[in-house]
Amino acid sequence: MPVTVPRAKVGLLSVGHHYYWDQYPRLKTMGERMGAKLRALICQHADIVEPALVDTPEKSREAGAFFQRENVDIVLVFPFGYTPSANVVPAVRDLTVPIRLLNAHEDWTYGYTTADTTEYLHHEGVCCIPEFSGALVSIGKSFRVRTGAFEDTRFLAELEHDFKGVAAATFFRNMNVGLVGHVYPGMTDMPIDEHRFIRATGRMLARPEIEEFRNAYDRVTEPQLDDMYAQFRELYEVDGTVTNEHLRFSAQVAVAYDEIITQRHDISAFGYYWWGEDDLITQLRAESNLAVSRLAAMGRPGVTEGDVKTAMAMKILDLLGGGGMFVEFFAIDYKDDFLLMGHDGPTNISLAEGKPRLTHQDTQHSKSGHGIGIDFDMKEGPVTLLNLTQFDAGDTFKLIYSVGEIVSGDILSISNPNARVRVEKPLHEFMDAWCQQGHRTISRSGSAITPPPSKHSPKPWISELSV
Repeated sequence: MPVTVPRAKVGLLSVGHHYYWDQYPRLKTMGERMGAKLRALICQHADIVEPALVDTPEKSREAGAFFQRENVDIVLVFPFGYTPSANVVPAVRDLTVPIRLLNAHEDWTYGYTTADTTEYLHHEGVCCIPEFSGALVSIGKSFRVRTGAFEDTRFLAELEHDFKGVAAATFFRNMNVGLVGHVYPGMTDMPIDEHRFIRATGRMLARPEIEEFRNAYDRVTEPQLDDMYAQFRELYEVDGTVTNEHLRFSAQVAVAYDEIITQRHDISAFGYYWWGEDDLITQLRAESNLAVSRLAAMGRPGVTEGDVKTAMAMKILDLLGGGGMFVEFFAIDYKDDFLLMGHDGPTNISLAEGKPRLTHQDTQHSKSGHGIGIDFDMKEGPVTLLNLTQFDAGDTFKLIYSVGEIVSGDILSISNPNARVRVEKPLHEFMDAWCQQGHRTISRSGSAITPPPSKHSPKPWISELSV
């Protein structure tokens, strides 16, 4: 079930110095050819909007208005050789999006002993990058400098990460987040401060009624039921404890969840929980594992126990292309130095190695009802542990993350997916550092989100990021 990763809308600000064009007639054309090469590289990862070449302060002001009308996610400033910062400041002064200064060039090097002044100026973009930086600092604008030859894989990877990040942020600011029912009673880390959520996103939580799911369940048609049932038979390995009736009930629940979450409320991340007294109401939650796991694999993660914040963290991982799954600490293995991690309930089957397995559970520990449990082996390799929390986060939320690796070895067979996770920091230091940030539950990403670190990469044990 492929998840659509949003594409960034990039504003490309190509700048130059108009005095040079008459003095060195080849220079502008050389810059425009180089700009076309850069544009082709960017188009592989993002959508571009671009004003005409900016070579005066007046054109710079026009470019700034253009970017605001186009509602870009990020602006890249690319000089065609030396350019005064007065040609940059008007364009970015009123923007509120990230800014990247491209200290980049089509050439890895050039022939210094044979070059004329035109060729020297064509390679002199680096000269003005510190000047641009000083101007941006002066007007209070944050920025990053991206340095490298166009074909440098490290440079291209940095740009790709920028594009993924801003596209994710734009989607995240505009998506619907929901809570169905209530949070699990007694868990003080589960509630979300909705006023904080309003300040961070400008939105309130969507709150579908439980009766909506019941009514949608009653509306399911035979063709809808047959189609979902066939999907589950194809997706899962089903053991003998799961009857045909169990699977058809779960399929009918899945159709109902799809209608309410996807079609009626267009919710991109949600927490949900209720105990239930009526048997059908109880089972609409207890038999939701397949329904919500399917939604998670489609990029609409749902988390049991009403944990909205972890659902939001999972969605961030989806938006970055890695996928997200709700897990908690199961155990510490002091002998082999790993954390055993997993969770009951809905999961994300896109992170499975091989077909996920279904078994029927007569008892769901700490929860009412009975239903189908999902188990699978998690893909081995690098992972990111990510949490979104409101504790000690100022006026908004913060992200906590660490990197680790899923390693092979014996795990539990309890109808819940779980895995051995080894982090590079000593476990006693990791646990203290993690817990000092004030939250228990975490999401994890698929291996696509975290490439294996190189020997030159920093090791980010625990970091905080503002949302």
